[in-house]
Amino acid sequence: MRRGSFALLGLVVACSAPSPAPPAPSVDVVEVPTVSSVRAPTVSRAAPGAIEELAVPGDLPVLVVRGDSAGTRLKTVFLPGSCDRPEVYLGALRAAAAKRGGLVALQGDKPCPGPDPRLRRWSSDAAASAARIEAALQAVGEEDTRDLTLVGYSQGAERAEWIAAKFPGKFKRLVLVAGPIVPSASRLSGAEAVVTMAGRGDVRENMALGARALRKAKIPAIYMELPSHHHGELDPRADASFDKAFEWLDQEHRAPEAARPAARAHLVAPRRGDDAVSSP
Repeated sequence: MRRGSFALLGLVVACSAPSPAPPAPSVDVVEVPTVSSVRAPTVSRAAPGAIEELAVPGDLPVLVVRGDSAGTRLKTVFLPGSCDRPEVYLGALRAAAAKRGGLVALQGDKPCPGPDPRLRRWSSDAAASAARIEAALQAVGEEDTRDLTLVGYSQGAERAEWIAAKFPGKFKRLVLVAGPIVPSASRLSGAEAVVTMAGRGDVRENMALGARALRKAKIPAIYMELPSHHHGELDPRADASFDKAFEWLDQEHRAPEAARPAARAHLVAPRRGDDAVSSP
């Protein structure tokens, strides 16, 4: 009886044990790309007016101010001064630039002496600088890199002038801020319109005389004063000055040749004989 019970119990255990799983079918393993390895359909999702750093293949990163309106073309390029960083100036530029499609700011192509690798200056190679601008705009996602506005501060203003002289059909409008030289009518002969600017800490005569010489050569130009008190900085109130400068460039761009003097008269308010438009 006991032996029969053990036999019956063994049969029950054997029947209740799970059957071994069948071998898995052979399949090819496909590696799914990670999110970081997939190229996004858009370059950036930064909020309008935000400043973001963007990598440029084969070059230094750039800073980008995104436009307020989707679909508006980014066509403004900023070149900072010697041994300085572009972010120092973008606080005073980004609101006005964002209203007009945004802005891309490059770093100089040569390092400055000293331990800080972020401080850079510009070489005299205008063609190389223009190629870097082209690459930066393509990295931002701009396919149309024609008809640009070039903004330069200090050494960046001087380099902007030489770049426009070499590529006048590409860089048609300029904002030259606190430059070390008097803007030249011969170098800017192909410009559609030029704004020169300076503050109390800058050599204002360079920019005022430059605008006067450009107008004498029949190149639309205007000099505006900034609220800045020291060279190498832009007062936060300068955003209104840059908005006014871009507005004047927009008017010159839209106005027919015969109507351009009237368009300039809307903003020009000569003061003490220096043809300056002061900042608020």
